Amino acid sequence: MTSGYLFFSGGACALLLLAATKVSVHHRQLAAGRWLILVLLGVICYLLLPTLPPFSGLGGLLLHLPIILVPAAFWLFTHLLCREEEPFPPWGWLPIVLSIVFSLAANHAPIPLGNKTEAAFFNLSQFTRLGLIGLGMFTLLGQFHSDLVEERRRLRAILLIAVGTYMLIVIGAESLFAYRPVPDGVPTLHALLASLLSLAACLWLLALSPSAIGESLSQPLAEVPLIEEVLPPPPLPSLDEPQQAQLLKLQEHMENGGYRYTGLTIRELADQLGTREHLLRTLINRHLGYRNFNEYLNHFRIDEASARLADPGQAHLPVLSIALDIGYRSLSPFNAAFKRRHNQTPTEYRRDKLPA
Repeated sequence: MTSGYLFFSGGACALLLLAATKVSVHHRQLAAGRWLILVLLGVICYLLLPTLPPFSGLGGLLLHLPIILVPAAFWLFTHLLCREEEPFPPWGWLPIVLSIVFSLAANHAPIPLGNKTEAAFFNLSQFTRLGLIGLGMFTLLGQFHSDLVEERRRLRAILLIAVGTYMLIVIGAESLFAYRPVPDGVPTLHALLASLLSLAACLWLLALSPSAIGESLSQPLAEVPLIEEVLPPPPLPSLDEPQQAQLLKLQEHMENGGYRYTGLTIRELADQLGTREHLLRTLINRHLGYRNFNEYLNHFRIDEASARLADPGQAHLPVLSIALDIGYRSLSPFNAAFKRRHNQTPTEYRRDKLPA
């Protein structure tokens, strides 16, 4: 291994270890924090692997396991970061298990499989790993504009551009050079890229935005106030006059049905109120306690839906009609939001409120 690779990979590992230590000290109690630590440790093991003598048996498995788990940990972390209200989809465990099984079969099979079989498992493992990273990047993109936590929006963008792209490049390069010689300079270039990304991440986490991860990750359920406790705004004296006026204007607009616009975005709402988007984000997040714009809309929409479903005069209306009236594009997101609030489907709720 060249001295250039040793120098840059050593620097990257030191920086990543520093970042993992920070996350471990402050956020290890959160599931998302633990998955992020696993991602960082997996990248460290990946960078160290070419510098170490070959390991076989249990030692080799223990060294490779964090590397194998990186794509899955990346997706699980992004899900907890960006979709804190939604449980991880049960079907998601299937590609995760397949990725682990294929990777183990390709590199750590207990019996010889033959070159063709190992190559087939290697290709399958690369395909599933790319799929997991793609799912993580798709999760980062989802509802990006609805996110009201500014630090989390920045973290999403950084992860999407830096970490996701880096892992895609690495897995793509592994597939490209799996059956051909690696050109001189490529390993050093890879270590240089890793060290630059690690330096940028540490600068951001430790100096430029030390509270970024803490503000981005949701707290354990025991520490999160009930939604009924979040809804009332803080006393108006805590706001300056322009903010008070904007808050009153926002409340009046929403109480008059502003939430009923189908596909309403925060940018469109800002245009309707004649204010700037970033100011409206801050107002809803900092002063009303919402972390996601769709969550804010759902508060008003589910309130109206609950009242209409319990109204005998509207018992003849299909649930779908009510969902469309209050701004949903289809029944599925309405059902999901309604069940999060009442732990019942709209039909079950109506049946309880309007017994035959």
